[in-house]
Amino acid sequence: MHPTAQTTRLLPRQTRMIDASAGMRLRVVSGHFWLTQPNAAQDLFLGPGASIDLLQDWILIGADAGPRPSEDAPACYSEYLLTPLVEPVPRHGWSAAAWRTLRRWARQAAAATRSAWPSAFAK
Repeated sequence: MHPTAQTTRLLPRQTRMIDASAGMRLRVVSGHFWLTQPNAAQDLFLGPGASIDLLQDWILIGADAGPRPSEDAPACYSEYLLTPLVEPVPRHGWSAAAWRTLRRWARQAAAATRSAWPSAFAK
């Protein structure tokens, strides 16, 4: 597991957008979540211990509405962990200019994808 990976907590009915075009693995640590992915026919529902590999941007994750805790109880939340699907490539033998070029191409591809996505709904 990645030493810097931290879990993300969501309160009931709270949502987040996940950008995972580089490839991410989502693992449910606690609680229940639903996932909405672009071009998917239906949502996914995930419980504790479930995991899924994500390969695109604009994925919406939401915490299920659990039972409301009593006033003196701590707030209940659902928790998930995102980790990259591949380890970072070591820089041995790569020049700084090559890395800058690769990062620029990745940013350009992501920007082109993001600018084209909302136009699909204009039809």
